[in-house]
Amino acid sequence: MKLTNLTLLLLFSITLSFGQNITISQNPKYTSSINPKYTAGINPKYTSSINPQYTTSINPKYTSSINPNYTTSINPKYTSSLNPKYNPSINPKYTSGLNPFYETDEKKYLFNESADPIGILVYANSDIYLYYDLQGEWIGYFVSAKTNFNLFSLEGDWTGKYLCSDSKNGYNLFDEDGEWTDNYVK
Repeated sequence: MKLTNLTLLLLFSITLSFGQNITISQNPKYTSSINPKYTAGINPKYTSSINPQYTTSINPKYTSSINPNYTTSINPKYTSSLNPKYNPSINPKYTSGLNPFYETDEKKYLFNESADPIGILVYANSDIYLYYDLQGEWIGYFVSAKTNFNLFSLEGDWTGKYLCSDSKNGYNLFDEDGEWTDNYVK
């Protein structure tokens, strides 16, 4: 009996530790076509149409319809359906499928400039991605604003950061001044 319990515990530990295997097609260290360092078309430093400093329609500072400070329908403080605090279907405390270690194809990863993963985004619905650190701690959420996603704290405050489409299958993360943070989502 003790051997069975120990075996189950060991298998469970192995599953948890290897639960974040990133597929090669989603990993910019192995697929250069999804790495902005090697692909100018998805790098906002070289492609002005995906850079909010040059394209004001994707910059919340200049476009009120994608700025949650001016548009209540994209602000979880005023729209409870976008706020995990008030909507249990997008709250990982009540919906186990939103756990970053739950096996799903609806998961994306936030990478830094060196193509190292630094965060996990879990699809909650068409308007929400939950944001976790690599240990699985829930640290915020992204709310859709047309083609952008604005980052909110767990308290529902906009951080000023947002994701802009890279025009392919990912996003680049910008700060409130429209500066690319060199971080991106795949």
